Amino acid sequence: MKKRPGFTLIELLVVIAIIATLIALLLPAVQQARSAARLTQCRNNMKQMMLALHNYADVHGGLPNRYSLNGSTLNSGHGWGLKILPFMDQTPLYQKWNINKSFFDIENQPVMMTPVSAYLCPSSPNGPRVMNISSGGATPTATGIASDYVAFHQITTTGTGATCTLCNTAAPKTAGTVTPFRQITDGLSNTIYLAEQAGRPNYYIGRELQASNAGMTNPLFWGCWASYQSVTAQGWNAATPPGAGGVYAMNRSNSQGVYSFHTGGAVFGLCDGSVRFISENTSMITLIALWTRDEGDVPGEF
Repeated sequence: MKKRPGFTLIELLVVIAIIATLIALLLPAVQQARSAARLTQCRNNMKQMMLALHNYADVHGGLPNRYSLNGSTLNSGHGWGLKILPFMDQTPLYQKWNINKSFFDIENQPVMMTPVSAYLCPSSPNGPRVMNISSGGATPTATGIASDYVAFHQITTTGTGATCTLCNTAAPKTAGTVTPFRQITDGLSNTIYLAEQAGRPNYYIGRELQASNAGMTNPLFWGCWASYQSVTAQGWNAATPPGAGGVYAMNRSNSQGVYSFHTGGAVFGLCDGSVRFISENTSMITLIALWTRDEGDVPGEF
C-alpha cells in the first residue's frame, strides 16, 4: 500500500492547540494596543478643543464660559461647544444655528443631531449616542448627539477631605461672559478647563451600566454637545451614593464630576492649552487645587 502524506489526528490537535495558545497570548496585546489608540484619539480631541478655546480667546478677549443665554432663564441658550465651532473648521455647521433659539428648540435640532467627532471619545460605548432633551422638565422636546467632554462651574468637597474657600470659581465661572487669562491667577498650567464626563445619556456607576438614568443629575438638561455641558467638579465619598466604598477622585459616576472609559484615569484640558492624562488615584486635594482658578493654592504632582 502507498502511504498517503498528511497529518495524523494527534498532530492536527497539537497544531490547533498551538494556534489557540498563540491567539490567547496575542489577544491582550491587541486589546491593549486598541485601548492605547483610543486614548491617543481622545487626547487629540481634547487638544483640538483646547486650541479652539485659545483661538476663541484671541478673538473675544477671554475663554468662553459655560453657556450663553438669550433671556434670563436657563432654558434660553447654548453652551461653549457651539461657540467654538468656527475655530474647529465647523463654520458651516455653526452658521446653520439660530442664535435666537435654545439648544433644545426644535428649530436647532438638525444641528444638534450632527455628530462632531472631536466631542466624542472613541472609548465611550455606542457612539454617536442620540439623547432626548428637554428645557428642564420631564418631557423631552428634542433630540441631540451627546458629548463626552465638560467644563466645570463650581466645586464641592463634601466628604473628600479636601477644602476650598472660593469653591465657585472654577475656570469658566460666569455665564454669558468670557474669562480673561488674567483672572486665572493660580496659573494657566495649574487650572483645569475641560475634562471627560463620558457615556451620557446612559447612566454608569463604576463600569456598570444602570437600568435607567433616573439617578442621574439632569439627564435631559445637559449631555448634548450644544448644551451647557458644565457640571460640578467633585469626588465621591462613602457617605454619599453612588460613592459607597471609599473616596473616588473620578471614574465613579457620570452623573457629576469626571468620568471616562479609560483604564486608570481620564483626559483633562488645562487653561494653558495643554492636555494631561491624570490618574484616578490623584488626591482630591490636588484636584481641587487644579479646579480652582484663583484660590492661591498650589497643586501637588499630577
